[in-house]
Amino acid sequence: MLPPGAAVLPDGTASNLAPALQRRKSSGSAPAIYMLELWFDASTEEWATWAFRMPADYASGPTLKIQYKAASATTGDVVWAGSLAAVTDGDATDVDAKVFAAAQTATVTVPGTAGYLDEASISLTTAADSVAAGDFVVVRIARQGAAGGDTATGDMEFVGAAITYTTA
Repeated sequence: MLPPGAAVLPDGTASNLAPALQRRKSSGSAPAIYMLELWFDASTEEWATWAFRMPADYASGPTLKIQYKAASATTGDVVWAGSLAAVTDGDATDVDAKVFAAAQTATVTVPGTAGYLDEASISLTTAADSVAAGDFVVVRIARQGAAGGDTATGDMEFVGAAITYTTA
């Protein structure tokens, strides 16, 4: 699970733009539902990361499942990107200098009603950085708002994500 509140946001320097972390209150009757969301902009690439240890039952085939909703858009496509950086205990890798594998993307059409939940699925097979069970992993999720294929207007409200995989 990759919840919005556990995200590490970049520092805002060039090419390191962060989505806004917002607390959302349901418009339903009391007791209201409160949740955290990351609001990804429509005009630029914003991203966030999550760090964790890859579970011991991991075997192969990581797939990133991103759940989001549109703040206002009812038409158009959104481009999501995902990639991993993985380090195995004993690797001759300086963790402080580690970089992400090449990102993989998914272009999905937003639901016809703003606020409706949708899911983007990104196969990380070529963006998995030779990940193995027990690795220290950092996953990066971005909305590529400046990409030509991202035609949805307004923010995309990220509500959570998960990595699914084949188990050992």
